[in-house]
Amino acid sequence: MQTPPATKKPAPARLTVAEARTKYLAVTRPYNVALERFEKSANGGASVATLRTRARAVAAANLTESRHLSSIPWPTTVATQIRELAKANAAARPHWLKVAAADSLSEMAGHVRRASAASGNSPAAEIRKLLGLPKYDEADYS
Repeated sequence: MQTPPATKKPAPARLTVAEARTKYLAVTRPYNVALERFEKSANGGASVATLRTRARAVAAANLTESRHLSSIPWPTTVATQIRELAKANAAARPHWLKVAAADSLSEMAGHVRRASAASGNSPAAEIRKLLGLPKYDEADYS
């Protein structure tokens, strides 16, 4: 008796642009909030210990965002940019982990600059434009 061939599950349907708007904001919000909390703490003169905690939260939110971005069937209009954003996140993540382990504010600052440079070509603004979302506003995440 032959075994029936394994049936392959169909790929999930791509999100519509309207669905993608909502999903994108939901997926990126935790990382944006973590980044803004870190920045506010750093600008407010927070201690190294506080900044380490905030940096760990940034790194964790970065990883979660990357995983979600990669698992969602985005509309074709933004699929390439989403992949680029996930790559930019991956490039920044090791630097955030180094910020979280740094022993001084100056050491942290160097790693933050490298994290920023690694994600500096992030296509987030382009994704927002393609999805018809407003420009990034720090006040939305503070």
